[in-house]
Amino acid sequence: METLADKLQVDLKPKRKVLIIIDADPRTNPRAAEAVRLAGGVCVWEQVEVSVVLHHAAAHALSEAAADLPDSKMYKQFLPMVREKGGRVYVMPDEKTMEALDAEVILKNHIKEPAVAELAAEAAMVMRF
Repeated sequence: METLADKLQVDLKPKRKVLIIIDADPRTNPRAAEAVRLAGGVCVWEQVEVSVVLHHAAAHALSEAAADLPDSKMYKQFLPMVREKGGRVYVMPDEKTMEALDAEVILKNHIKEPAVAELAAEAAMVMRF
């Protein structure tokens, strides 16, 4: 027979992790925006923990000029959604892209290659766009 304690017990099983690595340049490639939309859509289910890595030129999605990107609404809507639902958005810019980013964005969101490898190893699924 199920007791009240059994009914109230919260499932403490950790969520499966999904890593989305975006290489596509948001200034020229619509795949970057679609990947961000996908990340936002998946995190809304709250069934998985989503991490997004904006790799090299993809980091322009967090630049001050992001409002001028072709799909700027996607970045403005879905990147904050990932964070609000407990996910993380990291940047791993190359030297040229780093110049376009605000120093605070880099300080708060920067990730290095070993940490990306660790995220990938812990993830149930890794997608690359």
